[in-house]
Amino acid sequence: MPAPLDHVLQHFHAGRFTEAVDACRESLAAWPDDLGLLTILGIALHRSGRSEEAVAVFRDAVLRHPAEPDVLANLAILLQTAGRLVEAERCLHRLRAVQPHSVVAMQRLGVIEQSKGDVDLSACHLDRAARLSPLSAEALFNLGAIRSTLGFPDQAAAAFSALIAAEPGNAVGYVQQGATLLALGALDRAVCLFDRARRIDPSNSEARDGAARCLRYRVAVAASHHSGVPEGILIRGPYQGISGYAHMTNRLVGAMAADGVRVHTLGLLGNEPWAEPLDRVVRARSIVSCQTPPTVEIVPGLMTVNLTMFEGTRIPVPWRRLGERHDLIIVPTESSRIAWVEQGFPEDRLRVCPLGVDAEAAAGPAVSLTLPDGRPVLGFRHRFLNISDFIPRKNLDGVLRVWLTATTAADDAVLVLKLGKGGSGTSAAVEALFRQTEAIVGRRREEAAPILVVVGALDEASMTGLFRTATHYWSLSHGEGWDLPMSKAGAMGLQLVAPAHSSYVDYLDGRVARMIPSITGPAHLPNSRDPWPTFHGLDWWEPDEGAACQIISGIVRDEDVVRLDARGHLLARFTWAQASEKLQGILRETGAF
Repeated sequence: MPAPLDHVLQHFHAGRFTEAVDACRESLAAWPDDLGLLTILGIALHRSGRSEEAVAVFRDAVLRHPAEPDVLANLAILLQTAGRLVEAERCLHRLRAVQPHSVVAMQRLGVIEQSKGDVDLSACHLDRAARLSPLSAEALFNLGAIRSTLGFPDQAAAAFSALIAAEPGNAVGYVQQGATLLALGALDRAVCLFDRARRIDPSNSEARDGAARCLRYRVAVAASHHSGVPEGILIRGPYQGISGYAHMTNRLVGAMAADGVRVHTLGLLGNEPWAEPLDRVVRARSIVSCQTPPTVEIVPGLMTVNLTMFEGTRIPVPWRRLGERHDLIIVPTESSRIAWVEQGFPEDRLRVCPLGVDAEAAAGPAVSLTLPDGRPVLGFRHRFLNISDFIPRKNLDGVLRVWLTATTAADDAVLVLKLGKGGSGTSAAVEALFRQTEAIVGRRREEAAPILVVVGALDEASMTGLFRTATHYWSLSHGEGWDLPMSKAGAMGLQLVAPAHSSYVDYLDGRVARMIPSITGPAHLPNSRDPWPTFHGLDWWEPDEGAACQIISGIVRDEDVVRLDARGHLLARFTWAQASEKLQGILRETGAF
């Protein structure tokens, strides 16, 4: 070890990273190949917030020491931390070649592949990491998590059991094992694990919530065998919050209660209070979970019914694996049913129960919206509304491409984009999408009819007012399980423009809406053919943008003035009362009620 390294280490261990950097550079002038100096310099730069310089140092170190595993590992970690995953992955594969038994390489390759959506390849890497380091809590946790994601809760439970053995004082292992056992229906064992986690770490909220759910489940099972308890339906779902599943759960529970059905509500966490006294215990035959299959928990003694939906042409394979543990899958549309069948799920355990629409009266105040130049939105003749989360499936890049192509600044029209009910997407990300799309189309937004982006959370009344501001509701989504904003817009009398695919064709057709032809294709990122990790290996629908341009331009130029009445059609066929009645019928027919 060169003598100057001792001096450098004194600064480094004392946290004087700037001084350590200066001392390293001074020593490297004399010993430019010294691995210790290069390593300390890179780490000190990173810890002082100069990560780009740190990457450059480790790249130089790799050139000088190409077969040194620690240098490759440090460079890969820095690149992965900076979000430069392609470069990090390349570096990790090189590390793996130099050191085939590198736990760092396996662990980090597993995490990167999972972020890309390839959970099968991720599981291979993480399984290898766990076998190479069988006592590593991190390796066992990651292996358990990926096995759970893949739909193998029994294998996940084994990994978390090993994690507990490796670190018996770590509450996280007990919590994860408890949650996994609930997915397997092992209620009594889960109770013990959550209790153990609470004793280790009383502040652990997941342990507290898990214990609360277990208590509610035990009460529900006891009530199911008690003849003195009135018969009813037990529903678990996210009835607090702004998600589509929360909306569905609230509306269904309200409709069933109005129909005289006794309902016992249970939230996802287990301790959420219902707004009304609907958490009373009932004698139920099943637990109806309004959520996606990965979050369903099995309660011994009760049938497991999952009310869910999917937005692509086939469900993910893990959904099918998890669904096979459930007694019944109920979906709102034929497209969701087909998505399950296409992945090999038994048809005799599938049922279709259409949802309802929200039919607030069209009369009432609209939200006052103003463009940046001061013009009121209500002053435009044609006012298009699109409410979407800022995710690739909503195809906002397609909406922008069509709007920039189909309209001009002279058109008496405006497009209002509401990014999620609660607001989603940063302003920087939204602006980046605009600029990227402008470059692809070859037109600036100033050359098209105005676009107003609305962000931030709005309450129910304000959201309804937003609908009253519009004349048309338009979606170009790649797939929907049940488009709540679209159905609400139609029920409120707005003119609808929808792609002819997924759930849309279950409650709309050319008689009541302008339908955009669509074909299927692989899911991809906005303005790109790169795959979208969330839909890895799956297909969705591609609306015909040329046809969409013709429809939009025809409306804004008053060439298409035919009014289509979706309101009467929707209100006659899709009410929450009808949804409640249908759901009850399915549960009775299958012995779940």
